Amino acid sequence: MTREQETLDTLARQGNLRTLRTLRTNGSYIFVPDGDGGEKEYYNLSSNDYLGLAEPALQNRFLLSADMERFLLGNPSSRLMTGNSPAYAALENALAQLQGAEAALVLGSGFAVNTGVLPAVTQKGDLILADKLVHASLIDGLKLCDGAEWQRFRHNDMEQLAALLGKAQGKGYERILVVTESLFSMDGDFAPLPILAELQHRYGFLLYLDEAHAFGVYGPASAEGAGLLAAYNAEHPDMPLQAEYLVVTFGKALASQGAAVICSRETKELLVNRMRPLIFSTALPDISLEWTRFLLGLFPEFGPRRKRLQDLIAIVNNTLQPSTPYGSQIIPIPAGSNENALRMADLLKEEGFWATAIRHPTVPQGEARLRISLCAGHTPYKIEQFATLCRQFG
Repeated sequence: MTREQETLDTLARQGNLRTLRTLRTNGSYIFVPDGDGGEKEYYNLSSNDYLGLAEPALQNRFLLSADMERFLLGNPSSRLMTGNSPAYAALENALAQLQGAEAALVLGSGFAVNTGVLPAVTQKGDLILADKLVHASLIDGLKLCDGAEWQRFRHNDMEQLAALLGKAQGKGYERILVVTESLFSMDGDFAPLPILAELQHRYGFLLYLDEAHAFGVYGPASAEGAGLLAAYNAEHPDMPLQAEYLVVTFGKALASQGAAVICSRETKELLVNRMRPLIFSTALPDISLEWTRFLLGLFPEFGPRRKRLQDLIAIVNNTLQPSTPYGSQIIPIPAGSNENALRMADLLKEEGFWATAIRHPTVPQGEARLRISLCAGHTPYKIEQFATLCRQFG
């Protein structure tokens, strides 16, 4: 038996074996081959299309406005060679304007941003303090930092973070960076931005804030969809929170591809010179860049979709009545063991609902769960039906 097969067998025994499934999506439904030449239909509760923008009507509206005289489908070069098309500048300017920032830098994915920014902007003599539950891409980015010291603090534990910041004072660090997310992808909970603002005013650290799951969904009336940081600062002008590195992604609420870091002009110039995922990656095609910018321009129109999401969250809370009410569109349904998470997912599939089991080691041992993504395209009836089944199967 090969080492590869031994590893696969071990993963299977642990309930951790993953496979790629061929399927297609259409609105709130996915269709999976049934093995007999047909397809089985499921209600999709595992998509990050939070605003329900992956729909033919919007796509057709965009394509009717697109300049089809240009080649839009590819961009076969890196940005530093010949791939830096005008569509990049247009999108980056739109992002910077939305956030009230100096600059933005677009890359091919959130993973590329999170693995590339920290190694490019830190050096020996810097200290990075990262939330324990930041995304795996940020953990990989931390590991690539050459010379900078880094530690992780307990999830959303601002007392421990304050203690670490206080301990770091007077130790001669050139820069201290705090790394966290505004909305966490597995637990669906929020970073305590007001406390982070107080700590930033007290200790003066730089903030790296990943808004992957908040961008497009949250924001103030003056900048709908800009994210939770913009919403917080609009409500607390007396104690603003500054994110020197603000990350937004397009493959979730925007139903597109790519990601960006919102930053200063100097930081952008530094990243262009030092950020390996930018330097050594092929540029995005214009059609993706222009689709993202098209949707950004429609952010004010998506208010009813955001309201629908909040209504769906309320339905889940009313049906499941959890001890701690869910606050975001990301709903973790506790299962405990990997085996129970898989059992619950299978039972839900039998009822026509597609829900993904999240297992150890993605989450800590004994904290496996179903990760549910509510989307604006979901109907109240189906979400109430789903929540009722979760209560029965749990």
